[in-house]
Amino acid sequence: MKRLVIAILIVFSLAVATNAQTFRGTINGTVTDPSGGSVPNATVKATESATGIDHTTTTTSDGAFAFQDIPLGQYKITVTATGFPAYTVDKVEVSAGQIYTLSVKLSLQQQTTTVEVSAAALTLDTTTQTQTMSIPDDVVQNIPLNGRDFTQMIGVAPGFGGYNVGGFGSLNGTRPNQINWQINGVDNNDFWHNIPAINQGGVSGIAGTVLPIDATEEFSVQTSSGPEGGRNAGGTANVVLKSGSNNIHGSVYYYNRNEAFANPSPFFIPAPGTKAPRERNENYGFSAGGPIIKNKTFAFATYEKNDFVFGLSGIATEPSDAWVNQALAVLATHGVTESAASKTAIGFLQSQRRVWIQLQRRRSARSPDF
Repeated sequence: MKRLVIAILIVFSLAVATNAQTFRGTINGTVTDPSGGSVPNATVKATESATGIDHTTTTTSDGAFAFQDIPLGQYKITVTATGFPAYTVDKVEVSAGQIYTLSVKLSLQQQTTTVEVSAAALTLDTTTQTQTMSIPDDVVQNIPLNGRDFTQMIGVAPGFGGYNVGGFGSLNGTRPNQINWQINGVDNNDFWHNIPAINQGGVSGIAGTVLPIDATEEFSVQTSSGPEGGRNAGGTANVVLKSGSNNIHGSVYYYNRNEAFANPSPFFIPAPGTKAPRERNENYGFSAGGPIIKNKTFAFATYEKNDFVFGLSGIATEPSDAWVNQALAVLATHGVTESAASKTAIGFLQSQRRVWIQLQRRRSARSPDF
């Protein structure tokens, strides 16, 4: 019994460590002295620029350090060691699913050394074989997305092909259901199609839910990952949600598509002096975040709603008399009379009805309870 409990604890600890490697981001590196030798037991502190929260660790006997699974954003890294002045690296960028490798070389100067890293600087991840494509917040908010659907952002990932709406495309040549969709590292795959559960109408007991774009801080697609990625062969698409910070921030938006900026429905021919009926798609919402207790507790909330108005709901699938007359006129120019067109349409409907009846009979024969 004791061995079983120990085994269960080991499994849980490995599961936690594995999840930590795939969500958010990581900063690792080494601390050396002026001669290139390792500096053990040095104190390394990572301070989040947005929240002021500190993460602290110490270097190993080889001078190595790591901050795993930390929130996205910019950090200030401060290294202190006995016999050396403090060394600070500012504006270290942490992105989703990526590892920022930082090499710190302490000096013997008496004053504190501060180095500023450009947020736009590219770093080469030499720690893992993982390939990660990340879309930062400013691009997420400005990229054109039909219907404000976050799944379409996977279309810019290298190796993706096919239909990107609803995430139903191929990544690295795999089937559409071989993409592991996550939100903040948590499973976001439905139980039926194995496509994103969020932003669909709802299937297999999953409620239809919309993820507001304004709640998205970063979108990343990870391929060629290690075993900790797991689940699906194509790759992992992860959405990182925003959170509160020491600064109050938010947005209010309203999108409108209506009959004033589009042609009327082909099923509607307006009479002289009449206006086209309302046919609108309205999308609006807000987001807000800020501190509850500065440097300690934060809050973020968002809301979004879609409203659809169809002015021709009664005849949406039934053409008007004017539209039918125009269609008959076109057929007449090709020598097709009204009676011949009617016979063709009736014959088509009758054939479809016969097929439907045959299908019902076959199903009834297979299942008496059908």
